[in-house]
Amino acid sequence: MDTLMVFVETKLMGPMTKISNQRHLTAVRDGLVATIPITIIGSIFLLIPFIPWPQSYVSFMGGHPDLVAKLLIPFQMSMGLLSIYATFGIGRNLALSYQLDGLTGGVSAIFAFLMTLKFVTTETGTVLPTQYLGGEGMFTGILTAILAVELLRFCTKKNITIRLPEQVPSNVSNSFASLFPIFFSTLIVWLIVHILGFDINQLISNLVTPLLGASANSVASPLIYVLLTCFMWLFGIHPQILATIMLPIWLINSEANMAAQAAGEAIPNIGVQPFIFTFLWIGGGGGTLGLCLLMFFSKSAHLKSLGRLSLLPSLFNINEPLLFGLPIVLNPALAVPFVIAPIITTFVTYFAFTLGIVPGMGYPLAAVWTVPSVFAGAIATASIRGALLVVVNLIIYTVIYYPFFKVYEKKLLSEEN
Repeated sequence: MDTLMVFVETKLMGPMTKISNQRHLTAVRDGLVATIPITIIGSIFLLIPFIPWPQSYVSFMGGHPDLVAKLLIPFQMSMGLLSIYATFGIGRNLALSYQLDGLTGGVSAIFAFLMTLKFVTTETGTVLPTQYLGGEGMFTGILTAILAVELLRFCTKKNITIRLPEQVPSNVSNSFASLFPIFFSTLIVWLIVHILGFDINQLISNLVTPLLGASANSVASPLIYVLLTCFMWLFGIHPQILATIMLPIWLINSEANMAAQAAGEAIPNIGVQPFIFTFLWIGGGGGTLGLCLLMFFSKSAHLKSLGRLSLLPSLFNINEPLLFGLPIVLNPALAVPFVIAPIITTFVTYFAFTLGIVPGMGYPLAAVWTVPSVFAGAIATASIRGALLVVVNLIIYTVIYYPFFKVYEKKLLSEEN
């Protein structure tokens, strides 16, 4: 264990920290995180007409389809246009990271993204298809945002810009300064998509489909994510990079689940964020709420005081006080349950959903990770069985942590005495 710790500290921690702080990945993460408020609001409006109890409420909604259609409008305007919001956020954050104008970066990113779409003429007029405006166009939005901002940076660095006199207001001069880079990004996308006939969205969809398929209903995807997250935390490396990579995939799978819920169809995917952050990370990464409860009643003064201080944050799935204060980081005594317990609950959760014991997660974006897991489980599945699954996993965590905790407690008691 000591050899492994030395190896991670000397060989892996530096590169992993650099990757976590990589400019483009950080911009993607922050841009997607910025869409959380609208996705939550859309999810809530989707949940309202499909609350499965009481029966009188279900019957009322079933008898008023016009009201249901109106309640679904915020959902359609949030998830149906999600790629537009995300593209703007990514472009803005990436531009700011280069100390460029954020508004210009966001607008140029949206323009480049929309240029990948083609108008369709119907009997009623010319329309813009919405297929790639939701989650399905997410990866196209990421690429076009990076293209637009990188051209903005290049033109600024090479002084390929229009400069107006100092007397001109800054907002006007910024608009003219961005004319050339926006023209270049538009020209590139226009030539590729509309002149050469190269469908970027379809190509990316074909490349991403295997990833979505692997993440949708396979136990391998959450298992790999859980293992990597636990090992990174054990060595003090924040696993935000893993969530950044998975977030676009989770969003696309979530959109499919919510669309199926709205259509009254079977929920297709378990590969959504609540699978990890609601049903596995009970109390935070590693499922440490059970450990915190054990500490709350510990005979060790240190463990008891830290457990009582950490209980409230742990209820909201924030466990940095335990990770670094107990500590769990670089602590061989607690490393085994920190890794083994999430593996076991991953399989329990996987079979609970695939066997139909717990209904599918039709409202995954309504279950925000900071909501206490027992409530988030009920919200994501619209069923009390979701909350019961959280309780079952919490018991599993507590039982697995218990013997290792007692050994560690005994060691601390001897030191305190």
